[in-house]
Amino acid sequence: MGEVEYSGGDFGKFVVAGAIAGTAEHCGMFPLDTIKTHVQAARPNGEFLALRQSIGLIVRGSGYGGFFRGISAVVGGAAPAHAVYFSTYEFVKQRLGVSRRHDDHQPVATAAAGIAATTLSDLIMVPMETIKQRMQLNMRPYKSVPHCIKTVLRNEGVFAFWAGYTTTLTMNLPYAGMWFASYESLCKLIYSRQGQPPLNEAGEPEYNPTVHLLAGGGAGVCASAFTNPFDVAKTRLQTQGDVGKTYSGMVDALTTIWREEGIYGYMRGVRPRMVFHATSGAICWSVYEFVKQ
Repeated sequence: MGEVEYSGGDFGKFVVAGAIAGTAEHCGMFPLDTIKTHVQAARPNGEFLALRQSIGLIVRGSGYGGFFRGISAVVGGAAPAHAVYFSTYEFVKQRLGVSRRHDDHQPVATAAAGIAATTLSDLIMVPMETIKQRMQLNMRPYKSVPHCIKTVLRNEGVFAFWAGYTTTLTMNLPYAGMWFASYESLCKLIYSRQGQPPLNEAGEPEYNPTVHLLAGGGAGVCASAFTNPFDVAKTRLQTQGDVGKTYSGMVDALTTIWREEGIYGYMRGVRPRMVFHATSGAICWSVYEFVKQ
């Protein structure tokens, strides 16, 4: 693979930095993601669990190791997906004329680059998410990730791995646009408050963990709260084979949730999700920027 020069580094750096950042983010946040999945998913009897109930069910059913059921699916999928994610983002952003200077603020172009990155990376992420959530819910006796893959493939077919892909894109495209634009905007804002930051050889601000932690966390809060209804619908679609309630697609899932549960259905799991994405955004961006430089 030939290296192509971009502002702030070459293509290889973006791939490696994205892979490391994505793996660190998903593995570090996996227990909280397991809790969120339990809160959002319907039980076979149609009931839902509150936060404390979900935690108790996980511990009683699988011990503390239950918080990490399905993590191998994340390890296998997060690295390539985030390598595609960040390298595409940097490539498209550069093509749209966005520089890394602290005083160059182009949120629309930044959002467009994030949307392009998400469209490609979700082809890898959605099957990983499907297997991960089946393992997290532990409603069927999956012995391992390979066993889960074989069972889903045999019982539901190959397209079950991409169940919720449309909903995922519907959620992730606005999420990515807001996440990337918010992150870059918050970085600019923090740098403007601090005055002229020290620059590296590429003309970018030198690595400052505080800036990336704050900007990444703030971007995660904004984007996760805005897109939570789509995340609930995605969880329902991806786990419908195990919980016994089926939906014909994204629109059916959204309308059914609204009709049966109202606004509370759309906001299920929003608190752990906001905490999750604030923390994961802080981890992801701080690791990515560190490795990239």
